[in-house]
Amino acid sequence: MSLLLSRLSRNLLKESRSGVLRIRTHPSLPQLTSTTRSPKSAYSPPPTRTFTHPSCTLRIKMAPLDPVPADKAALHAHTPIVISGPSGAGKSTILKRLFDDYPNKFGFSISHTTRGPRGSEKDGVEYYFVSKEEFLALVDKKGFVEHAQFGGNHYGTSVKAVNDIAEKGQICILDIEMEGVKQVANHPTFPRPRFLFLQPPSMGILEKRLRSRATDKEEAIVKRLHQAQVEMDFAHSGQAPHDKIVVNDDLDKAYKEVKEFIVGDEA
Repeated sequence: MSLLLSRLSRNLLKESRSGVLRIRTHPSLPQLTSTTRSPKSAYSPPPTRTFTHPSCTLRIKMAPLDPVPADKAALHAHTPIVISGPSGAGKSTILKRLFDDYPNKFGFSISHTTRGPRGSEKDGVEYYFVSKEEFLALVDKKGFVEHAQFGGNHYGTSVKAVNDIAEKGQICILDIEMEGVKQVANHPTFPRPRFLFLQPPSMGILEKRLRSRATDKEEAIVKRLHQAQVEMDFAHSGQAPHDKIVVNDDLDKAYKEVKEFIVGDEA
């Protein structure tokens, strides 16, 4: 039995490209693997992989729950980029273009969240899904670079998630909001990333962009506009850590500035 468990434990360490474990089971353990997830409407425990044998049950959690120190050597060699800006400033469009132009150079970290999976989301791919207790325990252990709460759910970027990108030889892109920017800038042990703020040319143009989406109700648009003003005021204050501010009044021009800031001589 001990030999069987030893072989099984080694196989449990194999992880697929999608972040979901694929297990090569022992011949005596057919049809014994299963994936357990709580209903979306009452999500409490994190997703686990369950492996059952008459004499034992092993549960493997996908999310890293133990804090790790920042890999300073890797992070200095591949300094992360923190990009922020109001909704509607064009961050997603510019980042998609950057990733297309420089495949394999960048990576997005996988965030932890306490909300349940939506649709086809998979643990370890779109997010690490954890319980509130596990999330807050990692907060107490200083395991996050930044974290926040939205709509009753917690979200955070762990130090390990950023380490993982840098250790692959890639630059981690952190697309986060203002409070997250402050946390990263003031983190006591995490090496300082580079900060870029992307802003619209004016509040009037931003409002036109938000309304042209036709996806938000009036109340949501008003909230986004208010938050945009707060973020832009902060970006131009002496308290902001931004190394560069790019005004997206022309997409090609703004992309060129962002690209030159991020990749330098490779632009």
